[in-house]
Amino acid sequence: MVFIDGVCHCAFFLLLEKDLGEGFSSQPVIEHIEKFGSSEKASKEIKKHDRYGLGTAIGDKACHLFIKWYIHTFSLCTQKTDGWSRWSYEVPFDSNAGRGLFRTGFFLSLANMRDYENWNVVQKRKGKGNTHYLRVTNVRGKKVQVTIKDEEVIKNYEIVVLNHLKIKRRKPSAIEIQRLPNAILLNSKFGIGDFDDGLIYIGTRFCTNKDNPNCPECYLNQICKGFQKYRYLITDYTT
Repeated sequence: MVFIDGVCHCAFFLLLEKDLGEGFSSQPVIEHIEKFGSSEKASKEIKKHDRYGLGTAIGDKACHLFIKWYIHTFSLCTQKTDGWSRWSYEVPFDSNAGRGLFRTGFFLSLANMRDYENWNVVQKRKGKGNTHYLRVTNVRGKKVQVTIKDEEVIKNYEIVVLNHLKIKRRKPSAIEIQRLPNAILLNSKFGIGDFDDGLIYIGTRFCTNKDNPNCPECYLNQICKGFQKYRYLITDYTT
């Protein structure tokens, strides 16, 4: 929990410790986190729980990052159900992840530039050097604005939402952008943690927050729209 403000950090563990005598086992943190049915639900309760929630002390990105660490990075999860699988939580979108997904054209394959401007994801001329600022966390909750033609991905999305994220009881009527990677990766050997690790690696070593990143050495340059065709996606947008 190192990303949490120190006071809230201490309060969280002190409250759980106090409750040890009130029905908790000797592993109060694990028991608390894993009682919510899915890791995505747990990510919400880290903020909103009436007693243990940290509220405005952390944002959605931090919540999802914690769950990624819990399941993927440190393998602390004891559950073996779909609700605690490698596809059971949303990508913890940060600037490195968002920059890569924007420059390569992934985001723009799902909605157009005007959509991202209306959603305040693209904030015109609010970036450094009068560039357009990418507020990547604002992507969360936004719906895909193009037709997804891959029937397997559509079916996988339904499975992810109903069985892994467990955030809906009925078939979803639309696809949310931040959950699409789960559907694409479902049943592969890669999970959301692997996906995020890869984005961070690319974003810190090659696709840096500059107008002249190390594109020639980047592993994604053959499929990157910014490198191959639309250089302005690199030069005119920053995080």
